[in-house]
Amino acid sequence: MSKKSALMVYQNLKNITEEKEYWDKYIKFHELYWDGPNASQNVFYGNEYEEYRSSLSKYLEIDLDNIKDCLFTKHESGEYYLTPLGVDSDKYIMESENSIPSHWFLLFENSEKKFFYSHAGEGAIQPDGIYYNTDCISSKKRLNNAKSILEKKSNNDIPNEFELFTKELAFGLSEIYYWIEKFPDDSMIVLNYAEISSVIHEFTLKNENSVNDLWVIIDLISSNDYETANSNLKIYKQKWNEISRNCATSSSNKDTNQDLDDTFQ
Repeated sequence: MSKKSALMVYQNLKNITEEKEYWDKYIKFHELYWDGPNASQNVFYGNEYEEYRSSLSKYLEIDLDNIKDCLFTKHESGEYYLTPLGVDSDKYIMESENSIPSHWFLLFENSEKKFFYSHAGEGAIQPDGIYYNTDCISSKKRLNNAKSILEKKSNNDIPNEFELFTKELAFGLSEIYYWIEKFPDDSMIVLNYAEISSVIHEFTLKNENSVNDLWVIIDLISSNDYETANSNLKIYKQKWNEISRNCATSSSNKDTNQDLDDTFQ
């Protein structure tokens, strides 16, 4: 199986009119049961999830088959944001396999990078995952800024080795803008490296700054410094080619081990 990353839109609960009462009760129960939000990195052990679903069914007074789930978080303002899961989740969640599209990074700025942490023994903790978090209006401004810079450059200005990269990036920026423009400006945009994090070495995880890498390249293109931009782009591509290979190798090894397990069972 491939390694996935995810780009998600969380809407402010106050902006949701459809089944708002249901989501209010769902969030209230989940926080009481788990003492926290429903995050994409949550891990369940044994029968925990089944027991939770059974209790939720009783609390909501609906059958298990009719339960709708969501990921939600509580903003520092105290307001709740959620993204529904299930049949319509593709309206709110994009996934990428074995890599992260370059245009996704331009939704964010470097200061918005955060880490998931896990215990490393003897009271120590270590980062084991990366995510970015911003608001929709900031993302729209950044996409328009990057798009404007690329569109100002004619084919005569851009060296041949950059032409394909800039065309693909400009198309991706338009595509992602079309996706997020239908959401309210105060919606939250979250990029979760998710399973991609597992193939980035723990010693280099804190130095994984692709958001900054892309903005530096955009700024260099804006100032016509294509020589430095080309050098930076080569380093960026080499890094993500290696991450993609590690994802494929890790997935291949997992499939092989599963086949061996199945053979000797």
